[in-house]
Amino acid sequence: MVNAIKTTYDSLPERITVPRQYVHKRAEVIILLDDDVVENSPSLSDFFGSLPGFPDREPQGAFEVRDEL
Repeated sequence: MVNAIKTTYDSLPERITVPRQYVHKRAEVIILLDDDVVENSPSLSDFFGSLPGFPDREPQGAFEVRDEL
């Protein structure tokens, strides 16, 4: 049996409380943010170069030529 709890926050708190009967039970939490919040979140390109001293990738060589199926 699946129980669902839907709560909408105008201002997301630092911690989200759940009903006592669901504490220590297996659950899936999905957080959907408004578009304006998602647009301001960092993208993958913001992290480019964030690992200082990470070695460059070695050359991968040539791919072998395979027959068509």
